[in-house]
Amino acid sequence: MYSPRKTLTAPAAQDFGFPYTPYAIQEQLMQQLFLVLERKQIGIFESPTGTGKSLTLTCGALTWLRQHEQLVRAELLQRIGEVEAELCRLQAASAQAEDWITAQSNTRAQREELAQLQRLRELLQQKEQQLDQIKQRQKQQQRPARRAGELLLQAAAAPSAEDIATEPELNSDEDEEEADEHTDHALAEQPTEERFRDVQIFYCSRTHSQLAQIVTELRKTPHGQHARCIALGSRQQLCINAQVRRLPNLALINERCLDMAKAKASSHAIANKKASPSLYSCPPKGPAHWQNLNQWALSEPLDIEELAAAGAACGACPYYATRAAQAQAQLVLLPYSLLLQRSSRQQLGIDLRGAIIIVDEAHNLLDTIAQLHSSELSLGQLQLARQQLAAYKERYARRLSSANLLRLNQLLFVVRRLLQLLESSGEPRLLRTYQLSAEGDFYNIDLHALLQFCSRTRLAQKLHAFGLRLQREPQPSENRPPPTQQLLQRLAAQHQQCLTGGKRKQPAAKEPVTPQPQPKSSVVPSSAVPSPLRPFLAFLETLTSNAADGRVLLNPKTCTLKYLLLNPAEHFADIVSEARALIIAGGTMQPTHELTAQLFAHCPERVVQRFYSHVVPADAVQPFVLPTGPTGAKLCFNYAQRASPAMLQELSMVLQNLCGVLPAGVVCFLPSYDYLDTVYGHLEQSGALQRLGQRKRIFRETAGSGSGGVGGVEQLLQQYADAIGQNAGGALLLSVVGGKLSEGLNFADDLGRGVIVVGMPYPNRTAPELKERMRHLDETLGSGAGNEYYENLCMKAVNQCIGRSVRHIRDYACVYLLDERYASARIQQKLPAWIAQHITVASDGFGAVQARTARFFKARS
Repeated sequence: MYSPRKTLTAPAAQDFGFPYTPYAIQEQLMQQLFLVLERKQIGIFESPTGTGKSLTLTCGALTWLRQHEQLVRAELLQRIGEVEAELCRLQAASAQAEDWITAQSNTRAQREELAQLQRLRELLQQKEQQLDQIKQRQKQQQRPARRAGELLLQAAAAPSAEDIATEPELNSDEDEEEADEHTDHALAEQPTEERFRDVQIFYCSRTHSQLAQIVTELRKTPHGQHARCIALGSRQQLCINAQVRRLPNLALINERCLDMAKAKASSHAIANKKASPSLYSCPPKGPAHWQNLNQWALSEPLDIEELAAAGAACGACPYYATRAAQAQAQLVLLPYSLLLQRSSRQQLGIDLRGAIIIVDEAHNLLDTIAQLHSSELSLGQLQLARQQLAAYKERYARRLSSANLLRLNQLLFVVRRLLQLLESSGEPRLLRTYQLSAEGDFYNIDLHALLQFCSRTRLAQKLHAFGLRLQREPQPSENRPPPTQQLLQRLAAQHQQCLTGGKRKQPAAKEPVTPQPQPKSSVVPSSAVPSPLRPFLAFLETLTSNAADGRVLLNPKTCTLKYLLLNPAEHFADIVSEARALIIAGGTMQPTHELTAQLFAHCPERVVQRFYSHVVPADAVQPFVLPTGPTGAKLCFNYAQRASPAMLQELSMVLQNLCGVLPAGVVCFLPSYDYLDTVYGHLEQSGALQRLGQRKRIFRETAGSGSGGVGGVEQLLQQYADAIGQNAGGALLLSVVGGKLSEGLNFADDLGRGVIVVGMPYPNRTAPELKERMRHLDETLGSGAGNEYYENLCMKAVNQCIGRSVRHIRDYACVYLLDERYASARIQQKLPAWIAQHITVASDGFGAVQARTARFFKARS
């Protein structure tokens, strides 16, 4: 990588390739972003949802990259000429110099620099030639078909479950060495020779749908004609093998794919014609198949669905094709999990040195890092892991080397000790990692060595295949004790019930051994449950982290062990240090003090913060704070008072009065599902629901698999939208702060003419996880940091609700914050700037709010 000495200046707004006439805030954002990238800074940008933030960031970053690459090429050639001229001058001077030693030293330094620059020029030319060849080949080749029917390959192309289950056992050190040679990224491994590295842009967001929108917008810009863009995803999104795709969860998909990629029949079996090296192969994974696909993907921006369709059409694996192509891409689109986890970056071969990182939808960045690096382990998973490890050891004990047998015994010991801790009675406790290992009596076991052993030997995959094989073994007679496979099935069923909220099961050793007939629907076969060793190993890995960075929640009541990451900076530090520039952007970024204090405390001089107003006119949004209700009573929806008859009656009257003057759709956000049920029940009993129903149709969000599920949410929104169009009075949607409807969904135009937020949705302060996090912040950031974090959790959720309504420049809405606490200046400072600067505290009574609302909409009718 060559770093130019000259600096770039921000271009004019019309030079960014923006496909529309940009708003003033979009011009400012693109120009400020350009300067942040050039100066190698960290930019925190807040641009309200609906202001074209993602397109603005993309155009700004690609414009800088294009100018930077042009500068690199021009300055590299210019610098070579300058050094050659200087070298000639020095050589001529050294011929006449008396101090020939100094003269030779000077010319030597120039020769070394010239050699380095010439090598860079050679590598740059090689890269440009390769890219030109790719473009020429793609012009000559036919575009892959994208018919929906070609999304999947025939099932016959994949090996059966029985074939996969014949994974060779861990029988010798020789097998371990063979497994070492076939790593999970071997098929997508990049050439190791020296190559020229350009600056890359890594753009990450929460969901693939948001990244797909980036691809759609990119095609509308001039950048879409020449930018090399690659979208990275998991096997679940990109796998085109029919048998692998139909597996029930991502863990099983990963394991089956790795089995196909790595599994290798033993030389003894091949010699005896008992197996074939191609037994486990997956045809689309061959390099000859996916090389054409990755070249095509580099020639045209494709989203995840289009990559999967193109791969299925030409019989090439999109997952490995994108992994191979990402090193040559200028713009890499990927979800949070692939960027923020070091293990995922290493697996994909992502190199962040000198790169630009854009984190979009970053309002929950700290929580996302904490969740990605936390780990939870259940009693059922531990029981299943114990049984599989014990059965595996018993089956192959005579064939295992002494070193392998020692590691298996250590794994079994740790599993049993953790089971003892979970099976003991007591209250939930928070422990440091070394305290857990001390109580479990495995503090003298090298966990790093155990994890390396499991990784080197691929024990998780082999153990899962072993479990599948046990299922096919003949059933014993009823007079004999149950076999290992039956015990595994029973433990799997217990684990499934634990995941779905079932009651706690007793340890397997304490259950009666007489087999009981069970209906098929109650038995979860091992083939449908991912390897229990993977979550166990993930938990062990968290125990090797710095003891000060996290805690372990030991909860015998819920039968779980959970590692809580308290210091996200530890896992974000390498991203900050390696990247050239970092952009943190979102629609509701404020307050940002907590973000900067935790992630950028060591480099505050690099941080640049910019907060932009909404593109809508100042009079398009009318926000109100309602400290009192229609009767003049104070509105305080804290946990102690919100369910009181008086407060429920005030809320009922507020909803009735506002629905009388608000047109079309109204969305009311309540603090929790339980409170939503309480309010709905009161509305029914008091007759207010019937009166509301005469004006608007009533809908409500429910938790669980109903309207809280993905399909249920879509159905609920469709019914809500239909009711607005059919009913003259519109509709009222009762929702929950932090629920499915409060983030990522749009209530534009008539879907959200009014947004009502009831109370302040503070989380449960007595929860052990939250208490420990607040205490940790007080210790590390100073007294009061924990309370600040607690308040920020609430306000970020409120800001997300507010942002659901106004989605474009011609939209308009009223916002109502129902609680006297919103009248505090400290709270209002944490609201979005475009709301806080126009907010009205209804100190003159509820009637004035109702009148101003009526005038607001009458002026727009």
